[in-house]
Amino acid sequence: MIQNSINRRHFLKAGAAVLAVSLPLGAAPNIKVYHIGLQLFSVRDAMKQDPLGTLKAVRQVGYKEVEHADYRDRKFYGFSAPEFKKTLENIGLAMPSSHTIFRKAHWLEAQSDVTDTWKQTIEDALIVGQEYLISPWFEWDLTQPDAMKRGVAAYERCGEICRAAGLRFGFHNHTVEFENKYAGQPIYDYMLRNWTLANVCQQLDLCNMAIAGADPMEWLRRYPHHFESMHVKDRELGEDKSTLLGTGSLDMEGILAFAKKHTPVKYWIIEQESYGSKTPLEAVAYDLRRFKEYGFI
Repeated sequence: MIQNSINRRHFLKAGAAVLAVSLPLGAAPNIKVYHIGLQLFSVRDAMKQDPLGTLKAVRQVGYKEVEHADYRDRKFYGFSAPEFKKTLENIGLAMPSSHTIFRKAHWLEAQSDVTDTWKQTIEDALIVGQEYLISPWFEWDLTQPDAMKRGVAAYERCGEICRAAGLRFGFHNHTVEFENKYAGQPIYDYMLRNWTLANVCQQLDLCNMAIAGADPMEWLRRYPHHFESMHVKDRELGEDKSTLLGTGSLDMEGILAFAKKHTPVKYWIIEQESYGSKTPLEAVAYDLRRFKEYGFI
């Protein structure tokens, strides 16, 4: 069972995040501290081989926060939640956000409830110090409207359960949410119109959206209140992959400036999946320096 003391502490943080999404377009969000983190998928091979050494190297190049991409059997990169929390603290890192897929197997549709496995996921997230639990994939069939709608409803209920426990639940887009349509519009539009802001927030992946042919600025303007986190990732010109920040096809300066002014995004997660001539660590170090040049300190 999730401890009540943990619930109360994290519920206050989640409540503050919910309040942040109510600002009208044009009003400057009252964000005093920006969180700049690294999605650890960027250094995925190194994390498999030497997670402790890799985390130390990530800290040495300037990151203070990370977002995990490996939670299975109640372990983060092979560490239990208490062990991983202690490991991060010893290195000088925090992990307020995560990527953990909310799967169909986690959903009990007849009971309108999540499974014990997902409740354990919530518990471990709280233990390790997370504020956001982000699902980076939608398992329901997007080509079948009925299945898609059931999945959207499941996410809404999951978000309600996470919020009651003290976590902010969110979704991370890929390309399929824009490539598949419902009523003539990208399914992502249906998702945002049918998830309440209190229960499901959005983590915008700029590169994924661009690869799907969608304009990040258009979506930021259309739904400015929905985005609380962003994967800061440039798209290589003419290619369906990421590239070093500021060297690709996206107007990163314009996108980030708009998001800072008009959205409640305060968790900026750098992710790099392609490295050019650099090593993964060199690439993410470059990205961090470039990101700070856009006015983030």
